[in-house]
Order: sequence, then C-alpha cells, then structure tokens
Amino acid sequence: MVTKVAIVTLAVGETYLSRWKHHCERGWRNYAQNRGYDLVVIDKLIDETPRALARSPAWQKCLILHPSIAGAYERIIWMDSDILINAGAPDVLDDVPLEMIGATDEHTFPTAEERRRIIMQLYLSWQRVNLKVAESWKSFLDAADWHAHWGLPRRGQAIVQTGVMVLSPRHHRDLFEHVYYNYEDNGGEPMNFEMRPMSFEIQERRLLHVLDHRFNALFSFLMIKKELELRRQLTRNEVAALMVSTFDQNYFLHLAGLKLSMDDLLPQIAAR
Repeated sequence: MVTKVAIVTLAVGETYLSRWKHHCERGWRNYAQNRGYDLVVIDKLIDETPRALARSPAWQKCLILHPSIAGAYERIIWMDSDILINAGAPDVLDDVPLEMIGATDEHTFPTAEERRRIIMQLYLSWQRVNLKVAESWKSFLDAADWHAHWGLPRRGQAIVQTGVMVLSPRHHRDLFEHVYYNYEDNGGEPMNFEMRPMSFEIQERRLLHVLDHRFNALFSFLMIKKELELRRQLTRNEVAALMVSTFDQNYFLHLAGLKLSMDDLLPQIAAR
C-alpha cells in the first residue's frame, strides 16, 4: 500500500545532515513510524541553477511539492531540520483541512503581549548596533508592516512561520512554486529568506489554518522571554535546562537562530 503522508525536510551539507541525524532523527523516525508516515530527508539541492546557488537553501522548501518528491503522497508535513519532536506530540495533521495550509502564527508567540515585549527589546538592543537590523525587528510589531518591510503590499494579520507546515501537493504546489520562481531573495537572514513572501501569499489566498504554537515552539523567543524575566543573560547551563523544560512543554521545539552548539546543550534530550 502506498503511504499517503510523508514528513519532509532539507538537510544539505555534512554539518546540517550530521546535526539532524545526531540530535533529531530518532524522535522524527519514532513520530513517523507510530503513524505510518514516510520520512523523506533531502540531502542535496533540488535546484542547482546559478540563481538557486546565489541564495539560501531555505528557498528550496518551495520545491518540495514537485511530483519527483511528493508524487506518492496526499499530505506532506514540512519541517525544518533543526526541530526536536517530543514523543508525546499528537498528530500535527489533526483537524487541518486538505485544502488549507497548517502553520503557526509567529505574531502571537508565545503570547501577543510577550511577543511585543520581546520584539521591543530586540529593536532597542539593535538600535545601538545596526539601525538596519533594528528597523527590520521593528517591522515585527505589526504583521502588515512585516510584509511591507520586505517590499510586499502592507497586508496580512499573521506572520506565518514556515518552519512547520501541513501541505497538500495537489492544492499547494502552484503556490509554493510561484513563490520560488517569482520572488528574489530580499535581504537574506535578517529578512527571513522565503518566509515573508510565503506568509503573504498564503494569506492572500486565504489558506492559513493556524496550528497550536506547541507544534512550532521557537526556542530563541522562549530564551529571550526568560532573560527578560530575569533581566540578565542566561548561563550556558541555564540555557540547557530551559531547553529541556520547554521541550517537555511543547510538541515540536524549533531551534532556529540558536547560536550556541547543540552538541553542548542537548545531551539530556538526545538520550531520550
């Protein structure tokens, strides 16, 4: 019987592939096997044209719904490769209509009020270092401004976090490839690569089905939240302890933007 669902990720290069295998693979395989899902790990660029090589591999998630990858599947669960899956996580597919795109709204994470506090702190901190980056962070205070700062129309009520998405190749391939082929990289990492145009297009087409934040808990924001509470930076041991506690409280813990070594921080989680 052909499996109808696959979890798909992109881990190009030995550094990323090794990190995924060492820290993430066990949890991912258990999650997939428990539900009868396939696991597809793409370790080579899908598009190797000069245009593709000139921008971040993050853009290539827009190509995963091509029949060469997704042809056998009715549903695709896209996950960035720096995500840890809690063994107690429920099925992310639950309640997501086939024609909709399931994703979290970063604009209200951890809560709308805490989000504003975090972004204001980042904005004020970067004002002393780099005004361009500071203005980028300021745009996060309003979802429409966040899109407009990239050069898009000033619309949208959510910031669609593209690290975890529930997709249908039949319904969403055209949208994804439209983003890939019709938008250029506009500012790299500070402008979130493909995430802003993808967020905009998903909302323009009224396709967003908002997932529980626990399916894409952004550890970097949880760490900043804790530091604001303590009014100081966390020590390495405190970061490791926070990672364990937030892993226990969430379904998928997303380590995007984490500058510290995962090898030093994850021994307790990796051993589970």
